[in-house]
Amino acid sequence: MNDEQLDSEQPAEPATLTETKNQGLPWRTLISVLALGLIALLAYQYFQDQSNLRPIPPAPVSPVAPPQVNDPAAPTPANPDSAQAQFEAGNTYAAAGQWPQAQAAYQRAIELDPKFQSAYANLGVVYYQLEQLDLAASQYQKALELDPTDGDVAYNLGALYLQQALLNSNSPNLELLRQAVDQLEQARELDPDLAEPYFSLGVAYNALNQKQEAIKAFEIFLTRYSGQDSRASQEAQRYLDALRN
Repeated sequence: MNDEQLDSEQPAEPATLTETKNQGLPWRTLISVLALGLIALLAYQYFQDQSNLRPIPPAPVSPVAPPQVNDPAAPTPANPDSAQAQFEAGNTYAAAGQWPQAQAAYQRAIELDPKFQSAYANLGVVYYQLEQLDLAASQYQKALELDPTDGDVAYNLGALYLQQALLNSNSPNLELLRQAVDQLEQARELDPDLAEPYFSLGVAYNALNQKQEAIKAFEIFLTRYSGQDSRASQEAQRYLDALRN
């Protein structure tokens, strides 16, 4: 199979929510897994449009379900209208999948503290869940302005660019693909131990017909990924096999 016959991969959702200003939550991991699933699905669709091979149905991709909470109540600290209190309320709503309420709480936290980096990052996750991708990107960009060393947010933004680039499976957006590569390379440099950027880089390089770069990225991903979802490894191996043939 030549380069034109290969498709890009799905990805994923961007990184995760942060519990305090400097402490990450499992949400970052959960969102990354979801992003991988979405990228894989988009890449699969592109692959089938470009390839004459018999389709190989991908495993179903489903978002990570938030905890089931009945009418959750936001925490009530001593100062309920402080930025930190609103941020924690946003985390509570987000954990319950109540995205509009989480959006309002994070926005209030930002109003009270315009330099609250984690509130911007988590608001980006909320907009992503609400399928408002442009707004999600703007929040990730602001979070990176405030903390250029946040590898998770850098990955989220790169994965988001990649998803947007692959939305039209017949003709991926080359400008967004290049933006995705730049952002994902930044995430890789910021956090060399983070495996997810390599999967997304493999998809992006494949869509750009840069075969050797795609192979290398998928190989590194397979050596480093230890996530809960084996489908990502299976998809990476499948595309790696196709690229080598």
